[in-house]
Amino acid sequence: MRNLNHSDVARVFNLAFVDHKVVMNGGHAEPLYVPGVWVAVIHYTQDHAASALHEAAHWCIAGQRRRRLKDYGYFYSPPPRTEVDRARFEAVEVEAQSMELLFSEAAGLLFQPSTDDVDAPTNGLDKFGHRILIRARERRRLGLPERAEKFMTALLNERKGNFGLAAGG
Repeated sequence: MRNLNHSDVARVFNLAFVDHKVVMNGGHAEPLYVPGVWVAVIHYTQDHAASALHEAAHWCIAGQRRRRLKDYGYFYSPPPRTEVDRARFEAVEVEAQSMELLFSEAAGLLFQPSTDDVDAPTNGLDKFGHRILIRARERRRLGLPERAEKFMTALLNERKGNFGLAAGG
């Protein structure tokens, strides 16, 4: 099986969710989700597969209400963050990054936890990474949300070369 790159991830996402009126594309300075009347757009950073997988994770776990809001309505506190802001960030990100970890495995890619804050204590990243791993194990055991399962299956099919099955069908 081959490892997927950012273009593969975006293509698989776009095929798998063509019926959801959402498009993913890369090459952007910052990631951003923009809801749309006709089509929603997911921008991922530069040409990084990890960014594409991370943004896919946010979309796959966002409910209908959040998918109507720019960047899903999440508050963003830029680094450096206070302890309180870091805790708020991690509460949201443990969910997305646990899904990203599973998507990374399906795509044959290495997962790296991110606090998005170079000033964060190093031991905090280790603890956060452990929380992500525990949540990913729970997700595996309990099952994934429908859209996440569809995307993960499509990624695996793409890696196996089952191109006709890339949309999960």
